Amino acid sequence: MIPALSRTHRPPVAALPLAARRLVQATAAVAVGLAVAAVTVDATLPSILDVVLLATAIAGGEAIRVDLPYRRGGTARFTLGDATLAAGLLLAPPTTVLVAAVLAITAWQLLERQRLVKLAFNVAQYVAGAATATLVVQLLAPRPGPVGPSAVGAAAIGVALFLVVNTVTVAGIIATTSGDDFAVTMRRMIGTAALLAAGNACLGLLGVLLFTFHPWALPTLVVPLVLLHAAYRQEVRARVDRERSQAFVEVEHRLGDAADPDQVRTALIAGVGTILGSNAAVWRDGMWLGEVPADSGPCPVEATLPLPLVTQARALGLAVAGECVALGLGDAVLVVWSGELDPRGQGREWLERLAASARVHAQRSVAATFLRQERATLGAVVDGTGDGILVLDADGLVRLCNPAMAALAQVDGLAALHLPATEVLGDGPWASEGVHDVVRGGGDSERVWRVSVSTVRDRAHGELRVAVVHDVTAERRVARTKDDMLSIVSHELRTPLTPIKGNAQLLRRRWERVPAHRREQLLAQIEHGSDHLTSLVEDLLLVGQLSSAGEAAPRVRAAPTDLAALAREATEQFPAVHPHHEIALDAPETLATVTDPIRMRQILDNLVGNACKFSEAGTRVDVRLAEDGEWVLLAVTDRGRGIPPEDRERVFERFERVEDPLVMTTSGAGLGLYIVRALARALGGDVGVDSMLGVGSTFSVRLPATAAALAPAVIQPARVA
Repeated sequence: MIPALSRTHRPPVAALPLAARRLVQATAAVAVGLAVAAVTVDATLPSILDVVLLATAIAGGEAIRVDLPYRRGGTARFTLGDATLAAGLLLAPPTTVLVAAVLAITAWQLLERQRLVKLAFNVAQYVAGAATATLVVQLLAPRPGPVGPSAVGAAAIGVALFLVVNTVTVAGIIATTSGDDFAVTMRRMIGTAALLAAGNACLGLLGVLLFTFHPWALPTLVVPLVLLHAAYRQEVRARVDRERSQAFVEVEHRLGDAADPDQVRTALIAGVGTILGSNAAVWRDGMWLGEVPADSGPCPVEATLPLPLVTQARALGLAVAGECVALGLGDAVLVVWSGELDPRGQGREWLERLAASARVHAQRSVAATFLRQERATLGAVVDGTGDGILVLDADGLVRLCNPAMAALAQVDGLAALHLPATEVLGDGPWASEGVHDVVRGGGDSERVWRVSVSTVRDRAHGELRVAVVHDVTAERRVARTKDDMLSIVSHELRTPLTPIKGNAQLLRRRWERVPAHRREQLLAQIEHGSDHLTSLVEDLLLVGQLSSAGEAAPRVRAAPTDLAALAREATEQFPAVHPHHEIALDAPETLATVTDPIRMRQILDNLVGNACKFSEAGTRVDVRLAEDGEWVLLAVTDRGRGIPPEDRERVFERFERVEDPLVMTTSGAGLGLYIVRALARALGGDVGVDSMLGVGSTFSVRLPATAAALAPAVIQPARVA
């Protein structure tokens, strides 16, 4: 048998790769050279009858063939023609054998209507092998001559070289046109080629022996010839089945690795080419996935097609000739054409296996995609939630610690995995279901966690405990602040209300008996208490505005202002409000700025009122105004008890008092300094304090002299009255 290119579709010579074109040209040149050499060493003229008989026998052997497919690289064809060639090498001169071989192979290629490039290559490689064999036989045991051991040995060597030439050239053309490795192609061919060639050579030798000594026995070769051919076909079929099975395993792995349905379909198309060497495409949602001819149209087949459909390709929308197979994939249609399709044989069986596997893996990939999305969603929720989440296994080891939990516990979330919960978070109710409050730290750094522990059972991981940790420290502080606020406000409201109510009752019951000057005193006390209540209510309303959503700072209206004049006017009014203190002003004659005069008066009133409140009666309160480049400084100094260093920042918070509100000796809701800081920052500045216990305190406000430093978002133009 000889390997040769099959009748599978091959591109025209202009489209062949450069290496393939060069191989065809080299094979033709070598064939011509060897043929000339073989004719030269033979001095006899060929007999026309011998040539015709031998050519007919070779052509008849070519009709009995076995094809070994090479996916998209063509097919190696093994025939019984080399059995006749082996007999010719023993009986006929070289020229007769060579001419008969050329005539037989050329006639057969023309009969099969091969394209010119295939015809040229097949004839060239056959002639090159035949010429090599005849040269070796002529050199070792010249023909014609007796059939002895030397002649048989020479013929065996010639047939072996014929096999080598044919196998190398065919393997080369397959490798150069398909891109396969030449060595791999040779290894795949050489075993089958050697086995079949050895059998054919022996068959040819038996034919020669019978023809020489017992011509009447030649018909008995029919049975071994048929059996030999059947064995060849079985060998090739077994090899192809093994290779397809191995390829199917690889394709199955690729289908299993596909992450989504599109990847499954892409792997399926590639798998059809790997196993059958056929072209394939998938029709889905009005589009072709895979390479199809440019003029192809829509596929009319339903995706739920229950059985494979074998029909003409054009009936399925493909612009190609010949039969094709359509298979339903559930949500798409697989269409396969060309190559080793065999639509009514084993090719169809392999397609059904591939389609069934693709359907399973498509469903698996959909489920896997959904699972990944659910895991990603769950991971985003767990990682993005503000509450700490801790998952523990039955042994109390950390299985999951989300970023919020790691931040609360101040640990590395990854490093905490597989460690005991007590080692990561300390002692706690990690094994007790229910809601628990856990205190961490102490003093100002004290944190309170509200821990909710529940048990879940997972089939894969067994019993798991989930602890959700919420930091309620801020809520506790707010609750404490509310309690303090209620205590302070109730105390502050009772302070002016008591004299107001008492004086009002006294005047209502004894108006005629109360002397006129005493009535004036009582009415003044009522007015003073009302003013106190009004101031307290205004402070509470302003604090409410500052705390409301969307109100980052109080509104200010910038206008040209003489701070020195504003301070002098306020200082003249302070003795009536603070009669027990001396208010001293140190300010230049004028101090022009662009600011909000109403907010500045609020700042000054609060600072002076705070200084008088926390200093002994009869002491002096100093108010100083000064320029500092582009800034204005306002400082209020008292000679009171002073503020401890640890409380100097806290006094600017709402409802904060250095004294205990239940035993305090001074009035006030703890809002004045909070309001001062909020107003100073709204005006583009800030406030600070410098204090010494037993000596006094100085509150300094630093403000811009111009409107350029005020935040545009909080500036409103002053209205013209």
